[in-house]
Amino acid sequence: MHAFKTIMVVITQNHTSELELSQAFRLAQDNQARLILAIFDQSLELMKKLQFLPLEAKFEAGLRKQLEETSESLKQQAWEQGIQAEALIIAGKPRQMIFGLVSQYGVDLVIKLADPSGVLDRNQLTGNDLALLRKCPVPLLMMACRDQLPDYTGRIMVAIDVGDSDSDAAALNQTLLLHGLYLSSQENAELHIASAWNLPGKQSDINFLAEDEIYELQESTHQHYQEKLEQTLSDAGIESNKRSVSIHLLKGNAAHEIQTLANEVDVDLIVMGTLGKHAQGVLMGNTAENILNGVYCSILAVKPEGFVSPLA
Repeated sequence: MHAFKTIMVVITQNHTSELELSQAFRLAQDNQARLILAIFDQSLELMKKLQFLPLEAKFEAGLRKQLEETSESLKQQAWEQGIQAEALIIAGKPRQMIFGLVSQYGVDLVIKLADPSGVLDRNQLTGNDLALLRKCPVPLLMMACRDQLPDYTGRIMVAIDVGDSDSDAAALNQTLLLHGLYLSSQENAELHIASAWNLPGKQSDINFLAEDEIYELQESTHQHYQEKLEQTLSDAGIESNKRSVSIHLLKGNAAHEIQTLANEVDVDLIVMGTLGKHAQGVLMGNTAENILNGVYCSILAVKPEGFVSPLA
């Protein structure tokens, strides 16, 4: 069985790099997957609202011709890589249309280049990209434009939360690890697995404890997380002593520590869950959103099993 059967590449007017295309071509070949190139253009949708006849028909015809030429060019690029891709021209925004397209074509991976934002083009995700991350019902590979960043490093990180005892959180951890294992194998990349721990509550909440009691609390909490992490890895069939796998159990705020580690290690990709369990299928958890806005690498955002998109 292949990890991905139908891959959709989202291309918008802000498209500024061929990075996501090369990644999609490689994944489609490796997985023998169907490849769909979806070209989104908001102007077509806006034009229908304005209805500025008599120029509307001429403007729409000219715009569609340009989009069709782009479509044919992209299909030709895929053909040169030995892939017979399908191309769609969509009037509207990805965040509005994605659910229907995923359902209609049976898509199980969406790939998109992050819209340019910030000095490094990926310092902060735009509102449109964040909305797509929240609403896309299948894994979404949001790619950073690395034109101004170092070359491919061959490092992938999986961020998991082993402190949550909820069964859904445990299942999501396993899904994230399986994605990380698969992609690191496909890309022949180093795999880094990161989780964070901290004392319960705020520092002020434990001020009443003696120094030796605080030390004991820290040791026992750390040991608990260590055991949970080892069990999680064991359940996924991961041997922590393998040379190609690095395990990081970080102390402190999860978002800050994972951001820092990802930038220090200079990973190409973080695999992470993007939904807080209390978010009722609409909003990402604070930890996930803070990580997304503090790293320069690409993101594979994975929803928990049973996630229902607000667009459904």
